[in-house]
Amino acid sequence: MQKEKTIKGVKIKSFNSLMIVVACVLYAMLIYATTQMTSRYNEFIRYNEEYISCHEAAVKMNAASDYLTEQVRLFTQNMNLKHMRLYFQEANETRRREKAIESLQKFSPTDDELQALEAARGASVDLMEREFYAMKLIVVANGYDETQVPAEVRNVQLLAADKVLSNEAKIAYARELVYNRGYMDAKALIKSHTDHFVNSLIQHTAQQQRSSMDALDKSLLNQRILISLLFVMNIVTFLVITMLIVRPLSIYMKCIRDKMRLETTGAYEFKYFAMTYNDIYELNAANQAMLVHKANHDSLTGIMNRTAFESLKDLLKQSASPMALILVDVDRFKGINDTYGHEVGDKVLMKVGHLLQNYFRSDDYPARIGGDEFVVILNDFTEVNRKIIGHKLALITKELEDTSDGLPLVTLSVGVAFSTKGYSDELFNQADKALYAVKDAGRNGMKFFDELAEQEQQA
Repeated sequence: MQKEKTIKGVKIKSFNSLMIVVACVLYAMLIYATTQMTSRYNEFIRYNEEYISCHEAAVKMNAASDYLTEQVRLFTQNMNLKHMRLYFQEANETRRREKAIESLQKFSPTDDELQALEAARGASVDLMEREFYAMKLIVVANGYDETQVPAEVRNVQLLAADKVLSNEAKIAYARELVYNRGYMDAKALIKSHTDHFVNSLIQHTAQQQRSSMDALDKSLLNQRILISLLFVMNIVTFLVITMLIVRPLSIYMKCIRDKMRLETTGAYEFKYFAMTYNDIYELNAANQAMLVHKANHDSLTGIMNRTAFESLKDLLKQSASPMALILVDVDRFKGINDTYGHEVGDKVLMKVGHLLQNYFRSDDYPARIGGDEFVVILNDFTEVNRKIIGHKLALITKELEDTSDGLPLVTLSVGVAFSTKGYSDELFNQADKALYAVKDAGRNGMKFFDELAEQEQQA
């Protein structure tokens, strides 16, 4: 209470009333000035929109061209039909380049600009024919079913000299077609024509924009003066309120929203409230942390438990990232418990959990989902990196075979499956099938589902 007596206040109501009167006068003057410049402002907006439209159309044209180049190059590199489909989806359906050109034509280009545009179109058609030919070489070299490829590629006729090339030579030639100097020169020619067309439009609209901007600046001068006065008035108006009430409340709201301790600031009441809140916050935070850890972590191994794994699965089902799922069983774990006792068995499980957590990335998800059953989810992980999994599991197996820590030799049965997009129950079933194939083969090993499926098809 002694602190409250030393606080000197201000009559906020009287002060605000005065500032409201001043603000009303200034705002009335500002509205009047605004009506005087409306026509100039609208003119500036129109030219500005034309300039932005031209620039955006140019960006879309270049982006579409680069996208087609990227997809055809990806197809010649990894020969995945997905990239061919994406190429023709852009060329025939999305049609960003054609739509951008149609948008630019609305601005009534000159004959010179139209000639540049037509030249760019012609060069683009020639370049696409080169890209079709490269894709045809890849399709033939890999023996793809041509009924599954777009008609543009299917109808391409290879030259006699190219037909007799080996598959490797066809692939190399296809890559050369989309990477060599001729291809880059063709792209440069297209860009040169389109840049000439687009830059002429942009230069014209930019000139109109600058003229309009000069007129607008003069009209805005009075507004700047009035706004400056309003700015000063607002600072004077809210300074006292901000220091006494708004600032402390703003800080507290942010702290509460961010789930942080409150900063001890402001008047006595705010400081008292902050200290009381912080005492409760710290107690709740400690309890919450303990409960969350117990709920989501296996008490024995310290890694995620099955409950947390089930929650994680639901989240990853919405993911668009590729991933790998590893199922791990400790071989003949019941025998370890029967021979050495449950205490040793628990230590074996702890060792396995510790190794899974240490050898995989910090953003991977190892979990214990059963007695001797473990799982690891490798997020943003593709099957081309499968050797990494084999290497890590080989290191883990080597440590499990080391009995210098007093624990018996342990082996693992491992099944691995890959998903191109998020988690699914089918992914788990595939990894499980691979795991049981290892068990059927005598345990102590690892299998990938896709390799297992390929073996079954060959059989």
